[in-house]
Amino acid sequence: MPTPRPAGTEVSWKLLFLAFAAVVGSFFVTSWIVQRSSGVISDLSNKIIYNSAPSIEHLALVRRAVLEAELVLARFINEPTHRGELDRELETALSEARAGISEYLDLTALPGEQAVRRDVQESWSRFEAAVKQARTDAASMREGEEGALFEQEVEPPGRRLLEDITRSIEWNAVRGRELAERIREARREAVWLSTSLHALCGILAGVVAWLLHRELQGRRALADAHTKFVEARAEELEQFAGRVAHDIRNPLSSARMAAELGLRKTPEESSRAPFKRIIRSLSRADAITGALLDFARSGARPDPGARAEPRAIITDLLGGFAVEAEQAGIELRHEPVPPVLVACSTGVYLSLLGNLIRNAIKYMGDATTRRVTLRVEDTGAFIRTRVSDTGPGITPELLPSLFEPYFRVKGSSAIAEGLGLGLATVKKLVEGHGGRVGVTSTRGKGSTFWFELPRAGSSSWDVSPPPHDAPGTSPLN
Repeated sequence: MPTPRPAGTEVSWKLLFLAFAAVVGSFFVTSWIVQRSSGVISDLSNKIIYNSAPSIEHLALVRRAVLEAELVLARFINEPTHRGELDRELETALSEARAGISEYLDLTALPGEQAVRRDVQESWSRFEAAVKQARTDAASMREGEEGALFEQEVEPPGRRLLEDITRSIEWNAVRGRELAERIREARREAVWLSTSLHALCGILAGVVAWLLHRELQGRRALADAHTKFVEARAEELEQFAGRVAHDIRNPLSSARMAAELGLRKTPEESSRAPFKRIIRSLSRADAITGALLDFARSGARPDPGARAEPRAIITDLLGGFAVEAEQAGIELRHEPVPPVLVACSTGVYLSLLGNLIRNAIKYMGDATTRRVTLRVEDTGAFIRTRVSDTGPGITPELLPSLFEPYFRVKGSSAIAEGLGLGLATVKKLVEGHGGRVGVTSTRGKGSTFWFELPRAGSSSWDVSPPPHDAPGTSPLN
């Protein structure tokens, strides 16, 4: 039966998607506004940098050169003895003015500036012509006519040129101020829009975070409810398995004793065969109920003062499996065991190691090299025990399920010989003592099952489990 979702944890994925899309959309709109405003500001700035400011600069130079040319021309007219030197100075001033006018007219005109430029150009042409004519007339004029020549021929076009230059400078100054104001306005608008959109992004991001938080809370509550449900069902199953195993074991023992007694009282070999079959069947039934009972008891809290010595246990245990291994053609061996103590009872360690050795023998299959190797490693706060075999190995997708109750490898020849509780019992016993279990396997080369238990003398609650193995391992905890 599926675990119901806790009330109040439903989240509309459409609403979550819309909020997320709004956040992303606001981000792109903000970026577009900033780029657009930057383009507008750049265009306005270029008009100031490449038109208004240079126009004012060139016209100011022209005005200064025109004033200087008028002064030199007045001296040229009134000082006949210095006309050679003054003529060169006059030509220099006119060249500066001519260059300034040319550079001004080469600039790209702003909208509405053409009329102002035309006036400046026409005024300059009249002034230049007037200066040329005055220089020619000065050579043939009579004494006393100097003042009239300058006032009549040079001063009027010069005054008109200076007025047009001043008007053009003022026009560009006003235009520059307008452009600067537009830049400020564009920047102010961009800042306001981007700030508003950033605030909207923040609000929408908060909505998304809240929705995600609700969804995560719902999933966490669902996971917790499922975990409690599974734990309750598992506890019920364990209690049921323990009761059934305990209740069945007594009549099984009585039936086996009766069968053994009948076997001893029957001398004829032909009549003994049925008793032997009964005894074998009862032994298998007893093993199955024993596995159920061990699995049910594996959830009990361990004795905090218990300790076991792996070296003595391994020597004794391998002797017990010697006949079974010999019949299967399997070599049992162990590497030197360090003198350590583990925090569990001898019975628990026997059960753990016995399950792993029994599985290694049972699932050896048709491997050419047939060997089971035990190794005990001292890792500091924990003692790791490994059981390695040279069997067929296990496919990677099955590794995470090996320690689950009632799980058995499909296609194995040994599948019918148990309930699939051996490794589940190992996992529960090890975790109940504060340890971990795991497995590594390579298809066609064999498997290694391992478990870690705290070193005796240190509390399993005060010791953090060691880090996971390297890639290729599958710790179960």
